Amino acid sequence: MKNIIYTTGTFVVIVVALLLYVRASEPAVPEHVIIAHAGGNIDSLTYTNSREAVEHAIACGVKYIELDIVVSPEGEPLAFHSSDDMIDTIYSCDPPHISEFTSAPLRGKNGKTYTPLTWREINEIFLAHPDLFFVVDKTDDPAILEKYFPKLKSRMIVECFSMQRYKEVANAGFKQAMLSEGAFSPAAVIWQDIKHLFCSDEPRVEIVALGRDTYNSSRSTRWFIKACNIPVAMWSATSRQHANEIFHKISQARMLYTNEVGK
Repeated sequence: MKNIIYTTGTFVVIVVALLLYVRASEPAVPEHVIIAHAGGNIDSLTYTNSREAVEHAIACGVKYIELDIVVSPEGEPLAFHSSDDMIDTIYSCDPPHISEFTSAPLRGKNGKTYTPLTWREINEIFLAHPDLFFVVDKTDDPAILEKYFPKLKSRMIVECFSMQRYKEVANAGFKQAMLSEGAFSPAAVIWQDIKHLFCSDEPRVEIVALGRDTYNSSRSTRWFIKACNIPVAMWSATSRQHANEIFHKISQARMLYTNEVGK
């Protein structure tokens, strides 16, 4: 019995050491990437997911644009984040019907109006700017994303809300699958690493989307991310200056969802 325990323990130590070595020697995810959170701010508002917000982020030199992609009752993707504090537009359902969503501009609490984005406008913007990367939140179904954004696939980073979705997105050829914090745990990542060692169809977890509150409140999470050198897309920073402070403090924070994208 002691020999079995010793052999098993030795095997586990060797596998974990191998995984840590491979992760430490892997090419890093690009560093100090600013992501315009929900398109970035426009005027005094955030979370608008509007054309004006995206265009403002582009004008500020941001290359990674995150949008909250939800699917209307008709099955069509649109950029929408339900936020009573930021947008004074009320729809009959959430997500809204596509006709209702496009029939009038978004009304801001600041009294201004903004242009809503459906999948057609999103394609138009990103195809006109081939240097942009499209970060997708909310919807992680690769079939929907491939159907409506086929020409953006190689530039799409998709946040995935289960390990199964992560594998589907990673194996479908998108630029990047990103595991959401709700599906992240040290055990899940280690198990996926072990499967990857023995099966090429099992992708590794290359980056995790993680909130600062979760990172700060969990010592075990911080230790695991540092020990395994796991890149993190962290949300959210209030400004670029705030983002630079976080980059300096947390080396694993490679990408930051930033609300105010002005220089």
